[in-house]
Amino acid sequence: MKRQMLMGIDVGTQSTRVALLDLKGQVVASTSTPQKMMTPRPGWAEQDPDMWWHNTLDNIHKTMEQAEATPDEVLAVGVCGQMHATVPLGKDGELLSHGVQLWCDKRSADLVDEFKAGPHVEAAMQFAGSPPVPNWLGFNIKWLKVHEPDLYEKTWKFVLSKDYINYRLTGKIATDWSEASGSFLMDAKTKTWSPELAGYLELDIDKLPDVRASSDVVAKITAEAADLTGLVGGTPVAVGAGDMLCMLISSGLTEPGRASDITGTASIMAIYVEEPVLDPRLMNLHHALPGWIPFGISDSGGGALKWFKDELCQAETAEAKRSGKDVYDILNPKAAASEPGSEGLLFFPYLMGERSLGTPFARGVFFGLTPRTGTGAMVRAIMEGVTFELRRTLEIVEDAGNTVSEVYTIGGGARSDLWSQIKADIYKKPVYTFEASEGGILGSAILAGVGVGIYADARAGTEQCLRVDKAFQPNPSRAARYDYLYELFKEVHDRMQEPFDKLAHMP
Repeated sequence: MKRQMLMGIDVGTQSTRVALLDLKGQVVASTSTPQKMMTPRPGWAEQDPDMWWHNTLDNIHKTMEQAEATPDEVLAVGVCGQMHATVPLGKDGELLSHGVQLWCDKRSADLVDEFKAGPHVEAAMQFAGSPPVPNWLGFNIKWLKVHEPDLYEKTWKFVLSKDYINYRLTGKIATDWSEASGSFLMDAKTKTWSPELAGYLELDIDKLPDVRASSDVVAKITAEAADLTGLVGGTPVAVGAGDMLCMLISSGLTEPGRASDITGTASIMAIYVEEPVLDPRLMNLHHALPGWIPFGISDSGGGALKWFKDELCQAETAEAKRSGKDVYDILNPKAAASEPGSEGLLFFPYLMGERSLGTPFARGVFFGLTPRTGTGAMVRAIMEGVTFELRRTLEIVEDAGNTVSEVYTIGGGARSDLWSQIKADIYKKPVYTFEASEGGILGSAILAGVGVGIYADARAGTEQCLRVDKAFQPNPSRAARYDYLYELFKEVHDRMQEPFDKLAHMP
């Protein structure tokens, strides 16, 4: 019998993935290809968009083969991708750079500081609904105009990672409200490109793509792309959304009163609200469905734990290889054996700087090491430090008058029951995980399903596809200790800001 499936494509930082999902959100087949991030200078982060495309092609073929699928079983394609990646295309659609700025790139920090000191910052924040930060697409483009003016002039359109894949599939260019709202160039009220913001940044608004709803069909797969992918020419492709917003769809963030903790390479606290929360310490993105998402992010949240595992856990890695275990299955019990609070060891997860709650020149710090400190305490301190960082966002949004009653967590960190319990204890709210944590790829497939009429809207698709797995209730006996350490975390954080800036300008 002929099956009905949706294809999701996720252009991530550490990997690009393709999956086939049935209409209930179950993965039929999936293939992932690891990717490296280039850091040619401190604070820089780059990748080659052609790598994303070739990995996508390879993964499509392998996934179709794994599923023993025929091309006509794929009803639609949805793509999500790492946000803010600044891909310049020439007038004939050719790729003009093989080392584009990524979401965690901080090279435009000095330009942002100049803008903050200028006369337009308050008005600009009202238009954009967010403070200026180095990650926004607009400041990435501004950096190119200042430092690579020839490239800027040659660029016909600046597109994002998932938009580039869509272009290679369909020959059409568009972006969505989620990515446009992460540019510092979109008017938050009209949801269109803002001539005022483009003027403040001295950028050409014509170099930006059209903005459409995330579930719209951008176009259909071309004959050329059909030959390359093996898919049917004419298969609809949705505009899609940034990976974070697709992750939020697949983490149940479809109702007010809910928050989502995404712990992947970056760690994110996002809350569903009706309108942007205008606070200079927060960023806001338009959701992939109606509504807004105020959020805070640690660009190296989960990435900090991976760094620690890769660089300082060789013994555990060797043990995992010998035993056939996942190395995190060895590290988690060691962390669980350390008491809550890690005997006063605090970790500040700023390996890639901060966005809006601190300086972009921040660095990672262990605070409180003693001769007793072992691997387990350090792993637990990393988990607690990332969670303290995310609690700051939750606190700001609630102080602005929004009620949050429950937190849903997805991403690699959600596979750790210990980390999920730590989150419940620090947030002092119930934390839920899902049976299948498919992340952004499920969200992108749901958007594709909405685009071709399979689901009435993203909420309906989410209700059909998501199943809660575990619930973690806050332990009241740990509240006093974690509250004390949280206040200390904020105090030490604030004291480190000036030294971080000084370190960045070391002669």
